[in-house]
Amino acid sequence: MKPWIYMLAALFLLAALPAVASAAPPAHNYDCSDTTPTAYDARVDQAAMYYSSSSSTNAHASTAYGQFRSDAVFFFNGHGLYYDDSHKGGGIKFSSESWILADTDGHYPGNDQYYIADYGTDIRDVLLAVYLACYSSHDNQYNGDLLQQTMNKGADICLGFDGEVEVENGKCWSGSFWDRVRNGETVASAASNAKDDCYWHWPIGYWGVDTYEISGSYNSCLTPARYGVY
Repeated sequence: MKPWIYMLAALFLLAALPAVASAAPPAHNYDCSDTTPTAYDARVDQAAMYYSSSSSTNAHASTAYGQFRSDAVFFFNGHGLYYDDSHKGGGIKFSSESWILADTDGHYPGNDQYYIADYGTDIRDVLLAVYLACYSSHDNQYNGDLLQQTMNKGADICLGFDGEVEVENGKCWSGSFWDRVRNGETVASAASNAKDDCYWHWPIGYWGVDTYEISGSYNSCLTPARYGVY
């Protein structure tokens, strides 16, 4: 074989190595028994965008909290924290009354608590975190602001809901949102259009999906699949 052929073969091999060595950015999705199958559906749409996606129903908060450190995309659909009308928000509930919370001033709901405030720069690679839960963007004087604390720790984009989200409309919003970002819409556009898609879904009305709030570089798309760079 001539020397230039050896050189050409070597160049092809070197060009192929990064594709072999690099792994797809991970995306983890969680829901509970009454919000299924949103985690699985999100997983399918994320996989179509070339994320390494997985889904779990009724996971413990410790699992999600640990996996968050490696995530490019984090999605939760379930229930938010509520003490009373004056003290709500700041947390999302997983199985066995375990919670991921923004912070605490001494109030400890449930059995196990894990705090976004305790992350150092652990979640700076997160491109998008979506908390589809009642009051997930509401500032609670006991447990803080989950959306803002996530941004403080380095996520590029975070989306939550300030009001009470009805379960069926939340499921509708999730299906539309992930389908839209898969088809190239920005996070902001997908969130807004998903809200409108669900108005005529039973029960008719927005039922909380219009209370979404987004922080960060929300005019970005999720494609190409990547980590955050905030």
